[in-house]
Amino acid sequence: MRIIFAMLGTGLSGGARYIFEVANRLKDRGYDVKILSLFGDHEWFKRLNVKVIYKQPDFYKTNLIIYKLYRTYLQLRYGVNKVKNMRPYDTFLNFSSGVLRIKPDYVRELMELIQHFDADVLVATYYMSAFSVWLSDTQAKRLYLMQDFPELVKENDGAQGLKMFRLSLKLLSRFVTVSSYARQLILEENPSAKVTIAHPGVDHDVFRPRQGIVDAGGKKKVMVILRGLKYKGDEVAVRVLNEVSKRIPLHAILVGSEELISKYSRTLGFDFSYSLFSGVNDETLARLYSSADAFLYTSYAEGFGLPPLEAMACGTPVVMTDSGGPRDYAVDGYNALVSRPGDVKSLAENLLRVLQDGKLRERLVENGLETARRFTWDSTAEKFEEALKEE
Repeated sequence: MRIIFAMLGTGLSGGARYIFEVANRLKDRGYDVKILSLFGDHEWFKRLNVKVIYKQPDFYKTNLIIYKLYRTYLQLRYGVNKVKNMRPYDTFLNFSSGVLRIKPDYVRELMELIQHFDADVLVATYYMSAFSVWLSDTQAKRLYLMQDFPELVKENDGAQGLKMFRLSLKLLSRFVTVSSYARQLILEENPSAKVTIAHPGVDHDVFRPRQGIVDAGGKKKVMVILRGLKYKGDEVAVRVLNEVSKRIPLHAILVGSEELISKYSRTLGFDFSYSLFSGVNDETLARLYSSADAFLYTSYAEGFGLPPLEAMACGTPVVMTDSGGPRDYAVDGYNALVSRPGDVKSLAENLLRVLQDGKLRERLVENGLETARRFTWDSTAEKFEEALKEE
């Protein structure tokens, strides 16, 4: 069976990780698997053994001239060889879309790329690629891997993108998705759809209890991943840390960009000491989870929400919000302490409980480890394969 995953971009994200993990395992099971993408760089995922074929999308003529001038400027300033590693096309694409409001026609571009390859199954991986797959002139079976949710789409693409997202859920009849919450989003728009839930997995060779790498001089350590997206609840996380630091000495393990952390330090203020880690790989991420006395996760919405499950696999107790997707694994009082999204007071109280109550911490760690063991990428691929074989 020939399978094509149609992607807009392959940059670092939980959604791309899901595709790469599944694609690898399908290839190992004897399938002919390819990934088609308009832009991105998959080098961050070192273990990918599936071929990725890129086609840079065309610009409008004016935008193309501006891009060529931009690239020439970089070459003059930094040198030709260094510019090759700077991915100027991706940088300019983000700039032109966000600032100049000039975008290539992604749907048409990806559809035209798909036309060059024969497939038995075409897999859409984002709402725009669903339109490309739907419009493609092919006899291939069409499958929609739906990992998105309204808050993500609206933040990335605005109200018009949200309308297209909801419309995309009506286009196809077969879906694979990542959680019961995501399944419900599909069925609300397309009640007759066939939906297979294939939960994301955890790489247990990497995410396991490890030797910590952060020394906080006796302070309690709380790990937070900050992304700069509104639906991720970054500001809530900082406010929670500030509240808890009024009660006990606290050291935050912050994972995020220097620019973002500097911004939050100026605008929100940090009443706690912290260590900053940027651009971390999975190995380092696992050691950071293992370094922490607790992992704090404050999203307003998630399709699945993998980081709390990774933290559980590393033996780290989790304090988190009820953000939709995590309901398939997070049970309040059993393997995590769960609060309403945006509830700073409840999150702060729960975080204090975990940091101060040894018996509670021990119970959450034990049950978290047991929960995480049930989620593997092999089981994800098995469920995905079932969807491929369904008539």
